[in-house]
Amino acid sequence: MHGWSFSSHIWKDFFDIPDSQFIDLPFHGQNKNYTDQNIMENFAEDIYKQIQKSQEEVVLVGWSLGASVSVLTALKKPSNLKKIVLIGFSPKFKDKNLGHNPVFVKAFMVALKVDFPDTIYNFRKTAAGDTFIDIPLPEKEGSIKLLREFIELDLTQKLKNISVPTYLIHGKKDKIINYQGSVFASQQIENAHLYLTNSNHAPFLERDTQDLIKNIIS
Repeated sequence: MHGWSFSSHIWKDFFDIPDSQFIDLPFHGQNKNYTDQNIMENFAEDIYKQIQKSQEEVVLVGWSLGASVSVLTALKKPSNLKKIVLIGFSPKFKDKNLGHNPVFVKAFMVALKVDFPDTIYNFRKTAAGDTFIDIPLPEKEGSIKLLREFIELDLTQKLKNISVPTYLIHGKKDKIINYQGSVFASQQIENAHLYLTNSNHAPFLERDTQDLIKNIIS
């Protein structure tokens, strides 16, 4: 699962992985029509049901907001979930030590209301460079509601309940989410493996991290 404002196309370097699915977040990509109430919880429930129906073991990979959905899904303990990979994860986004400075978060939300396209353009450039700035915009109102839920989400006390092996990958130059969020998570999750890279918010765009992720999945 990709991060906020992008789409599943961000994973194009992973499209060659056999038996893989690339899922768009609500109001993003091909998933524009979705309930606008309890979005993250409902979406996690949808993913949980998909995993339960699977005939094989599943590895769930999530980036940024998608990583939070992965955690919410793992907490439901689907029987076929083998491991989770969390990239650029924040257990509490509205926290400058575990996520982002709340003052800047508030200003960003105001900017979205004033100029949605340009604010997303700048956000994408900070998060992942210019490579994916041409991904179609998410649906405005629904994606903003989804982002608000993410901002208010606090998973700090729930991480200890994750029972599957968890792989945390975070760029130390990340300007969107403080990499200490992943460090904290690695200390709370019993079977956690932490990988810090010399990258930004999207380390999976780099070849070394792509190889690492593919090795974890295999």
